[in-house]
Amino acid sequence: MNKNNERKKTLVRFNVQNVHWAIQNEGGYSSPKPYGTATKIALEPDSSIKKIFGDGKRIASIVNDKGKTSTLSTNNINDNFEIDMGRKMLIKNGIASIKQQKLPIFALYFETCGLNDDNSMPLAKTWLFGVTSPTAPSESFDQNTDDINESTFDTALEIGGVELKTADGKSYLDSKTGQTVRVWQLTATPDDADFENFGAQVPTPTVAGITEETEDKENVENKTASAN
Repeated sequence: MNKNNERKKTLVRFNVQNVHWAIQNEGGYSSPKPYGTATKIALEPDSSIKKIFGDGKRIASIVNDKGKTSTLSTNNINDNFEIDMGRKMLIKNGIASIKQQKLPIFALYFETCGLNDDNSMPLAKTWLFGVTSPTAPSESFDQNTDDINESTFDTALEIGGVELKTADGKSYLDSKTGQTVRVWQLTATPDDADFENFGAQVPTPTVAGITEETEDKENVENKTASAN
């Protein structure tokens, strides 16, 4: 890891590759499954600001951050992913598209490339947490020239996130607000610990070196400082 605990500056980020998904279950997550080749992933914040006015001026702004929405564009539709989502089913005659009657939660993994200010080109590995896929991907096939017209398929995703944990597995509470912290996505680069195995299984977002005991002590110290 970087000795100064500072991340290198990334000048350019490009490509998307190696998409996997892992279904959330009672024991954590299933083993990640490869989706197939991707052409694009778009992530958009799902948030809004409520402006409060008084005496003819704005006196406060409240952020309502609901997570992220995403669109995953791929070269083909992965039937196994659609089966996990409850939208397809293997039957005697083939594979059937069926009415979706469940909304499983999963984690989504992908990789991107980058160019740092030291001219190195590190890989970045990202997990999205609390993901759902509310609708089946759209399908469109074209043949309007004398060449092959490849298709891409867009799958809509919603990212609900997971709670940030302490080192002993408890929910981390922000010392100023007393509230839990929601993590939408987690990205690791070669400077981070255990980078090599980051995509092998779904990680638990964890605050470094903080347990429930140290967190309680920190909260008491903050309250004492405020009282003084």
